[in-house]
Amino acid sequence: MKLLTLLKSLQPDEHKEFEKFLQSPFFKASDQYLKFFQYLSKRYPGFELDKEALQLAYRRCFGPDSLTDSKLYNLLSGLSKQVEKFIVASMVFHSGNQGPSLYDQLLAKSLGMRNMGAYFRAESQRLIEETVDRPVKEIEHYLALHQLHEQVYYNPDTPKFSEHPPHLQQAVDLIDLYYCITKLRLSTEMKARERILKVRYEMPMLDAVLARTAAPELLDAHPLLAVYHSLAMLYLNGVEEQGFRDLMQIFNSKIPYLPKTDRTFLLRHLINCGISLNTRDVAVEPELLSLYKLAIDSEILLEGNRITDSSFINIVNLASICKEFDWAKAFIDQFSPCLEENKRQPSIDLAMAGLYYSEGKLDEAQQCLGSAIFQIPSFELLARALLLKIVFDRYLNFGKDYEFLIAQLKAFERYIQIKQITIEKKDACLNWTRFLRKLALVKFEMVVVPMPQKELLRKKLRQAQPIISKKWLELKIDML
Repeated sequence: MKLLTLLKSLQPDEHKEFEKFLQSPFFKASDQYLKFFQYLSKRYPGFELDKEALQLAYRRCFGPDSLTDSKLYNLLSGLSKQVEKFIVASMVFHSGNQGPSLYDQLLAKSLGMRNMGAYFRAESQRLIEETVDRPVKEIEHYLALHQLHEQVYYNPDTPKFSEHPPHLQQAVDLIDLYYCITKLRLSTEMKARERILKVRYEMPMLDAVLARTAAPELLDAHPLLAVYHSLAMLYLNGVEEQGFRDLMQIFNSKIPYLPKTDRTFLLRHLINCGISLNTRDVAVEPELLSLYKLAIDSEILLEGNRITDSSFINIVNLASICKEFDWAKAFIDQFSPCLEENKRQPSIDLAMAGLYYSEGKLDEAQQCLGSAIFQIPSFELLARALLLKIVFDRYLNFGKDYEFLIAQLKAFERYIQIKQITIEKKDACLNWTRFLRKLALVKFEMVVVPMPQKELLRKKLRQAQPIISKKWLELKIDML
């Protein structure tokens, strides 16, 4: 029900303020609204009421014989409109933290429409100067500045007959900036969707915007423009290591000047690009982990107080690769309660298995790989690959159980062949398995593998495409 949905949206301080709002003779059209709201407030914050409960509430407020369907409908509809007016008024009067507030903008516009002369010009100039001086500018600030300059220019008191009339050029430059930044932000979102969903979007004028905003002095002056410009170029050129590192450098240098909303958008783009590179064995684990840490510090890692099992395991694995074992354990303790309940313990166990493996604790790692993990389709491939790494490391360290290792490799290969995954991923996993079998055979036959043979294996590994865990294989060649 619309009214109850609106009432549930009120924060505790807003709930108290709304009662004062209903007491204002300027807004309310009926004394019934206040009385009915005060009665409903007993159910705050859930407001769990069905139609029968609302009918009872009406009778309690206005008498046992007062209720009709039309009266109840009109009251609910009218009170809903009052809540709508309140939340709009709250946005107008209390949105000044990121300035200029809607109140200030509307006041300046109203003064201009009433031709208030010096008062209008002074208020507009004050807002222009305050907004220009802000170190952190939202995209909307560029639009607000454009509108202020435009309003001043078109005011009857502004002279327009000089070659460069006041405020005209500023209005033009600012609308260009607003358009360009907005275009880049939306285009990068579309590019991200193209990569994820394998779709194709038309992006008219994107090339013109990129050319228009490529000037170094313009990028230096507008941090938000600089980061979105760099992100757009990364997507257009293909997500590669150097472009990602360049974007990371720009992003880190501009963080103090980026609005929180855009910081969130950009972090998600960067994390997705980092994951893409990481799956291609590009060594960006420290950078990717730093992005996740920033997401935690900025309180944007969780969505609805929940974290996906894939993000949870990925973050622990990254920390393990970066040898930040204590941080990884603290992360597990802090965020495991935010996992989906039916996957919580298997997620913890799989994350801990990877953590123990990175610490060289093979027995502890294998003990964590319980049967529950293998019953979750999204975990099974990770768990099987990790188990194979554990078995292979045992063979390297102790020179035993060669037949058991070969049996595990064959079982993993059969599993990959019937697993429903993309052809590219299937080929990458099969190539990894076959190369691992080659390493095991060389170790079994030679026992001590000479350096020339290791170089030959490295050369073959460089030629192997596609293949997963290439860096891990390089390390295993060194250990032969």
